[in-house]
Amino acid sequence: MENNLKCSIIISVYKDTDSLDLILDSLSNQTIIPNEVIISEDGNSKEMLEYVKVAKDKYKKLDIVHLYQEDIGWRKNIALNRAIVASKYEYLIFIDGDCVPFDDFIENHIMQASKKIVLAGKRVELGDQITKEIRSKKLTVSKLTNNYWLYAIKLIKDKTRHLEDILHISYKSFLAPFIKKEVNYIIGCNWSAFKEDILAINGFDETYALPSVGEDVDLGWRFRGLGIELKSCRYNANIVHLYHKKRFDSSQGIINNAILKKNFDANKFVCDNGIVKKDNF
Repeated sequence: MENNLKCSIIISVYKDTDSLDLILDSLSNQTIIPNEVIISEDGNSKEMLEYVKVAKDKYKKLDIVHLYQEDIGWRKNIALNRAIVASKYEYLIFIDGDCVPFDDFIENHIMQASKKIVLAGKRVELGDQITKEIRSKKLTVSKLTNNYWLYAIKLIKDKTRHLEDILHISYKSFLAPFIKKEVNYIIGCNWSAFKEDILAINGFDETYALPSVGEDVDLGWRFRGLGIELKSCRYNANIVHLYHKKRFDSSQGIINNAILKKNFDANKFVCDNGIVKKDNF
């Protein structure tokens, strides 16, 4: 793909302005700057609104758009669908608001972009101590990711998860064709596709009213059902996930998997309750 492809990056956020600032700093120093940055807030906090005003002045290289909605519970998929509709450009990249990209993240997505292909990446989950160093500005994500071999022991001691995904091999490296990469699903914090392909499945299914499954796993099988294939950009388009305590109720998975199974059994590749509302929605 030619590097004149224009893209919007959609960042899903909820209140965490400190992490968002690290992300915007990274995006403003990318090898290819995204044409549009959409902050997709599942809420409407005063702190986020005030931060975005500062960020627009601080990161002048970025065309920042802030979308928000009433904070009445988890409605991430609704927020993301609104961001898709609002996006100006033909190619969309999705990350979460606690994930900071490597310096050539955007480049590795758009230079491998193809229609009818979804690029699916991975993430490195940093431990508590290194995350604290990054948040306190003692260590930058750029320094860590560009010299990760120097921090290997520290990363291991800090109980970094998926450490293998800090390995970085650019799409243009002579080694890239020799790296075997399989992908069976999308991780919602690192993927991209042409807007027209996302619209083909009617975006995110808003029937999912709880975290997990609906913002990633559900997308993968629906894309494939319409002949849109998943392709791995693992080791190319890398991100680091900043540590935080996870809150997960096992009942969420039960409810979401029931929705998934019902739609899967019915071959419902184009969701009814998505960007376009169908039937009783």
